[in-house]
Formats: sequence, C-alpha cells, structure tokens
Amino acid sequence: MRRLSLPLAAALLFAAGCSGGGDNPAPRVIVFGIDGADWDRALPLVRQGKLPAMKRILRTGSRRTLVSLIPERLSPTIWTTAATGVLPERHGIHHFVTRGEDGSIQPVTSNQRRVAAAWNILSARDRTVGVYGWLATWPAEPVNGVMISSYTPFFAGWSGDKASRPLKGTFVEGIRDQVWPPGLQEELSALKTRPDSIGDHELAARFTGVPLPRAPSPDAARSLEGMRWSWASDRTYERIYHHLADRSQPAERADVEFLYFGSVDVVGHRFWKYMEPDTYALGKVDPAEVAAYGLSIESAYRSVDDILTGVLAREEEPTRLFILSDHGFRENRDPARATSSGWHRSSGILLSDGPGLREGLLPPASVVDFTPTLLYASGLPVATDMDGSPALDLFEEEHLFGHPVQEIPSWEPEVDRERGGAPVASPVDAEIVSRLRALGYLD
Repeated sequence: MRRLSLPLAAALLFAAGCSGGGDNPAPRVIVFGIDGADWDRALPLVRQGKLPAMKRILRTGSRRTLVSLIPERLSPTIWTTAATGVLPERHGIHHFVTRGEDGSIQPVTSNQRRVAAAWNILSARDRTVGVYGWLATWPAEPVNGVMISSYTPFFAGWSGDKASRPLKGTFVEGIRDQVWPPGLQEELSALKTRPDSIGDHELAARFTGVPLPRAPSPDAARSLEGMRWSWASDRTYERIYHHLADRSQPAERADVEFLYFGSVDVVGHRFWKYMEPDTYALGKVDPAEVAAYGLSIESAYRSVDDILTGVLAREEEPTRLFILSDHGFRENRDPARATSSGWHRSSGILLSDGPGLREGLLPPASVVDFTPTLLYASGLPVATDMDGSPALDLFEEEHLFGHPVQEIPSWEPEVDRERGGAPVASPVDAEIVSRLRALGYLD
C-alpha cells in the first residue's frame, strides 16, 4: 500500500527513537468485522440510503479496499492474519479444518494459532478487551476482559436434522470454554438464539421481503437453514454485547472491542444465484425462487448495518472505529463448489473514523497490516517481527507528528499462552464440518 512521504516517515522514526517508547493514552477502539462484505455490494446500498450507519461513517471517515490473502481466501486464515499481523505460514491457521491426532477432520481451534493475537498483546499491556465471535477463537483464551468465542452460538447436540435436536435443557452441556471468564458461561447461555426459534415469518421479514414459499426446493431449504443459523449466530453475539454493556458504566467499557458478524458471508454463498440469475454459470435458477430470495444479500447487509447502528449508539465519547471484511464476493463458476452460488474474491473493505483519522478515499491496503495499525491506534509499539506494517496514511499528519511510531523486536516474550498443538475436539465438530461442506468449503 502507499506510505507516507519519505521525509515524514523518517521524522516519525527519528521521533520514535527519541520518545522512550512509553505508552500513549488513546481513545477507545471498536473493530467491527463483517465477513464477506464487498464494496461492489455495499456502496450502491449506501447511496440508496439503505445502510444508514455505514453512510454516516463515510461522511466523516475514510474508505479503502482491503486486499485479502492470495490464493488463501478462507475466512479463519484471513481473520487470523488480520488479528496477528503475520502471514499464515507463521500463525499456522490455513483452513477451516485440520487433521486431528486420529486422522479425522476437525475444525481448527484457537490453541493451534502459533503467535499472539491483538487481544493477547493488549492484555499483556493492561489494556482491556472485549472479543465477540471472531473466527477460530474457541476454546476461549484468558484475556484482560471478556472473550465470547466462535463456538458460543452452538448448542451441544444441535444439528440441522430436526429429529436429532434436543428438546430440553440449557444446550451448553458438553461445550466447555465458550467464553472467558468461565463464570459468565451459564449467565450468557440464556442469551443464545436457537435457529429454530426464528420462524418463517420473521425470517422473511428480515431477509427476503416476501413470504417464504410453502414448499421450497431442497436446495432452497438448505440455503434457508443456513440463513436461519447465521442470523441466530449474529443475534447471539449482538444480545451478549448489549447485555454486557448494560452491566457497565461507560468509563468501564473495554479499551478495544472486536466484533464479528458472519451472515453476509453465509447468505452470499447460498443466495448469490438468486441475486444474479442471468449470470449464474452452474445451472438454471427457478424464477419463482428468484422472486422469493433475490433481495436476501441486500437484506443481510441491512441486518448487519442495524447491528452497527446499535453498537455506535452506545458511544458517548470520541471513539476510533474500524470496519473491515476478510474478502469480497463474486459469482461461483467452479463446479467442484456447486453447493455455493457465490465465492470469494480478494477485495474486502476497510472503513475508519474517529479522532486523528483521515477522511476520503484511500488506496488499497493489505489485511496483514491491520494489527500493526490497531496497535499504533491504541498507543502501543509495533513489533518489527510482524509481516505487516502500520497503515500510517489512515492518520492525519498532525496526529502522526504528535504520536510517533514506537517499535519493539517482538511481542511474543510478553505474551504467556500455549502455542500450536493438536485441535481440541468438541461435541459440535460434526455439525461444523457439515455446515462447511454445505457452503462449498469441503469437497
């Protein structure tokens, strides 16, 4: 990505060497992750007034394309890269799944990450954090704050087959370490949204805009099941976020919050062909289903924008906001992934707004630069052993002169956590693998 002019960059580095490296006070930071968000889809909706929260941010902040990893465009790999500032060959997360010690396919788990994530680094320097749903965060790690892991929406025993669903209980038995601190798990279990609690009328009102067909085709039925599950997950994280925020005073809120919402990605995979039926390369699309589901992707964007509105409504003091996605979307032309009508492309999004941040359109940046940028925005040093660098062109020059870049060789000696190892098995492994197959990630 484009950097600052050489004289300014040199002045900043000189100032960093003279500054003594102390921590600088910094505004609160919110990182809002939208899996699969794409400017080609988002900007037209902004211009039509359908994404009011994003529109408001674009008036005063900056936007740019966030370039994903090539050729690795799998979400856990990219979100881990964003959260660590290092490339996959170092952080060790290469896919949604890996091989267990017995040779079986298992979802990747947080203990397999070989380097510190931003929430570990912030915790090591006594910053408080809140992590909500970020991919590959189960088992939840000890942090200086709260971590609501990526397994929190799951219920032990749940599956898409209604006959196998448990009828009673709290649905947390058997899934340990869903959250940190562990004492919150029982309290937060009541805030989980069960997918089968979302009726057809509610799903239609939220995502399709028209009543659902009484007898959808098998393919559409599977897509609707994925939509129902992904919205239940987003709603679970949203409810927990507001529940925990209600319990604290504004001054007690975390210094840095990481939020992740996945419905735009899930709906994009399954419903792309209904949005662009004339260009779909893998078969004819039923016109009746186009009429029923053609607005689903738009509605997924609007749903996440509603969540963003609620998050920002809580902010009483100036806050730095970063909104990012891991990749964009395009039509799927790969017969090997026929269960997915939309597939990844390397262009994601990045918006930023808040004190000291620039306005306007900026040139593309790399996802690996995100954590170094976040550390700088939080007043912490950037490690020279990271593969990424802080995106200094996000910041106003006046801010840069007053807040020189600090550097340290590495964050790893300061962060006490287990690194690497075999994946941790869970009671929902089979369900997760099944959902990944339905989205086209596994052949």
